Amino acid sequence: MVPEAQRLHTALVSAFPAYTTALFAEHGFPLDRSTVEVIETATTQLDLELAALLEQPFVEQRRTPLELFSLALGTLNPILEDADVELSPNGRPGDPYGLAPGSSAALGDAVQVAHTRWGAAKAIALTSVDRTAPPRPAVVVLTADRVARQQLCEAAEQAGYQCHGARNPSAVASAVATDTVKLAFVDLAHRAAHDAVARLTAAGIPTTVFGAEIDDLTETGLRAAGVSSVVERDRLLSEPEASFPRIG
Repeated sequence: MVPEAQRLHTALVSAFPAYTTALFAEHGFPLDRSTVEVIETATTQLDLELAALLEQPFVEQRRTPLELFSLALGTLNPILEDADVELSPNGRPGDPYGLAPGSSAALGDAVQVAHTRWGAAKAIALTSVDRTAPPRPAVVVLTADRVARQQLCEAAEQAGYQCHGARNPSAVASAVATDTVKLAFVDLAHRAAHDAVARLTAAGIPTTVFGAEIDDLTETGLRAAGVSSVVERDRLLSEPEASFPRIG
């Protein structure tokens, strides 16, 4: 994730609970414990979805950060509906109560500055893209292990691939949707490992599963599911470059 994207990600996630709480207080919307819990859950989901979006190259991003922010606000609609809150005259499909901010300025100076700088970085990146050139083959790595993700992505990039460091199933789905992923690595310790394996193998992507210890029964099941390779974590990370045929 480029620095401008990281700063925007942090600013938006930090702003979400404060913006939502202030909005509810201002309009007299119900703000009890159950509402706070929904806000906390929405903040966590926004964190994951923003990370998945902003880790992608600019040219491959299909949504905007503010769009994801507005979608996260939509999880609060049922609370307002149950409280018989009147629909906003400025409401829109998906935002009937007018919760979504009109611009990043409504979320505070930190978000506005981060959003402006991210937008400038995106504009520069898009104007420098050679749209006649075929996209670089990609690798997707699903793991919560920062060291493993970093080592595998560095090895992939040195071999000529772009690397999608995924942290959740939606990031894997986004990477697969680009039609550029040629190899995948899935950490068996990740809670979404089996979902990711099913998605990747269904797409015909050669997939390596790695873990701290993998017994014969687990390996047999993974290979039956279509996994190309099963390897212990330490062995994989001892020579990560060996897993990537050099291209270019």
